[in-house]
Amino acid sequence: MPGLVFFIALLISCAGKLFAQDTIVFAGQPQWEGGMDIAGKCWFYEETASTPLSFDEVKRQVFVPYDSNLRRQRFSNRPFIIQWLRVNISNASVTDTLHLFFSPGPHVYIRLYDAEGLLAKSGVYETATRGIEKGNLPLTINPRAGKIFWIRTEDRGNMILPGMAYLNTAYTLMRSDAEGRYYGSLLFLLLAVITGALFFITLFTAYQFYLYKDRVFLWYIAYTSCSVLTGVFFIDIRFTANLFSGLFHDIMFSVFIYLIPVLYCLFIGDMLQLPQQFKKTWRIVKALIVLSVLQMLIQFSTYRTGSFLFPDQFGYFVSPVPVLVLNLILLLLTPLSTEKVKWFLFAGLLSMLLLWCLPITGILNKAAEFRWGDAWSNFITFPPFFMLLGLCVEAVCFSFALAYRSRLVLGERNKLQQYYHEQLEDELKKRTAELEQKNKLVEEQTIKQVHTAFEQKIAETEMTALRAQMNPHFIFNCLNSIKLYTLENDSETASGYLTMFSQLIRLVLENSRSEKITLEKELETLRLYIELEAMRFKDKVRYSIHVAPGIDRQYTELPPLLIQPYVENAIWHGLMHKKEGGTITVDITQPAEHLLQVVITDDGVGRELAAVYKSKSATRQKSFGLKMTSERIDMINQVYGIQATVQVDDIRDERNNAAGTKVIIKIPV
Repeated sequence: MPGLVFFIALLISCAGKLFAQDTIVFAGQPQWEGGMDIAGKCWFYEETASTPLSFDEVKRQVFVPYDSNLRRQRFSNRPFIIQWLRVNISNASVTDTLHLFFSPGPHVYIRLYDAEGLLAKSGVYETATRGIEKGNLPLTINPRAGKIFWIRTEDRGNMILPGMAYLNTAYTLMRSDAEGRYYGSLLFLLLAVITGALFFITLFTAYQFYLYKDRVFLWYIAYTSCSVLTGVFFIDIRFTANLFSGLFHDIMFSVFIYLIPVLYCLFIGDMLQLPQQFKKTWRIVKALIVLSVLQMLIQFSTYRTGSFLFPDQFGYFVSPVPVLVLNLILLLLTPLSTEKVKWFLFAGLLSMLLLWCLPITGILNKAAEFRWGDAWSNFITFPPFFMLLGLCVEAVCFSFALAYRSRLVLGERNKLQQYYHEQLEDELKKRTAELEQKNKLVEEQTIKQVHTAFEQKIAETEMTALRAQMNPHFIFNCLNSIKLYTLENDSETASGYLTMFSQLIRLVLENSRSEKITLEKELETLRLYIELEAMRFKDKVRYSIHVAPGIDRQYTELPPLLIQPYVENAIWHGLMHKKEGGTITVDITQPAEHLLQVVITDDGVGRELAAVYKSKSATRQKSFGLKMTSERIDMINQVYGIQATVQVDDIRDERNNAAGTKVIIKIPV
């Protein structure tokens, strides 16, 4: 019996509710002072299919009474929340047409249908509607007629707002809009001030980057620029300014919400050198940043394409957990950093997180219950305000950090400049001392060079004088020979001798003017001299001259009259004291690329016996040419900077008796 009573009571309750949700009847245009809540007389349906349904398919679905629990804000794992409301309105007036507005609250897209199809479009993302029509749908019911309306609302899964169902007249709608704008003026002013402050900080930071060219300013500029766009975006959303398209709205909700934490994470990392100080932990930060970027791409592509591979798991893919973990890691690493600016960054990050989390704690909802006034309640119940306020506080703290860092950098630069200045002064003193030392060395070297050039000039003059002394010596010897033939009345021999003598005189005069002559001219002079001496001594003098095949006589040069004095010495002191005479051999070779070797060999009496004969002779000046040649070689070495050498060796037979003399002359060429 009690069960039957309970069942009957339940039926009565359901019947009452069904009756309450029946047709809404009006007798002409109502004269309201405020809107009418009709949620209790609406029917509700939420799409659960993976693809949106058509209007014809929706009409065949089962609608349920619009429960108050469905009007609460909630989080969904589906990317799109598509809900339908159905309301039946009847106009009992015979003459008046009913003009009303249906207000379902703020939604991304709103569509109004009747039995024949689409009637109107509205919504936050809808750019075709402006003013009071944005979010409000016009309803028209003719006299003595009834009409069923379907209202479709579409929201993003992570930003669905509390649903509502109100009817308004044009008067109540305009009055509500005017009151909302009046009481929202404080909120608008605060949002504008915050956004303007962020914009000013962005410009100032850009100027700082222009001055310092530091990469950390770029991260900060990107962070504050995104914050400025976010502020403008929320102003547009809250006050229906209709500034942006649906694409921009999706970019803001999909990308910027995740991009701002990524940017200030990179900024803090660069400011505090966290990648260098905490290498392993920063790898986790990088992984979280990559995950956040993937979330941006997944959410944006899903919203724009309208499809997702796992529609019922969408909430897990775009969960705020990675961003939350990223911020917690930054909160832990920032105080552990060794940089002096860490506390500015820590204060900004902590303030921002506290203000961001404030709306979800429920404190604001309790605060709104107190009588703050409609103006204050407007921003207390607007969560994005606290998000922007947190960004602004954080940006200001970060600005202090940048300013303090710039001061530290300036101090370091001043220290470095002072250090470099002192170092430069020390270096300047050292350089001055070095220059003074070098000047002394240069002065000494200049004096030495002048002295050397003077000595070289004297040596050249002395060598010229020696050459001038050798020419009369040759002439004297040759005239003695001509005198001998004249006394013997040998005119033919004297004539031939005179011819050879004239050639020799010509060559000697030509060669004496030159510092160096070719080997060919030197050998021609030597041959004429030996032949003249051979004619004097009645063919007691024999000679041979050998030149190595590889020596170019036309281009090999040597000082003039260098070989002849040694040949003359061999004839006068070696062969002249032998009755049968002897042979002189001249061998010219080139043992090295720049070395000419002349070997003069005779089979005379040798140096020891020649010295004995010389001591008994009255003509000791016969060795005058050899002495001058020795002096010339010394002068040549000094003037030309070469090392010409002369080596004289005795030739002995098997019994160790003197068998001649060998003279080796080495001349660099």
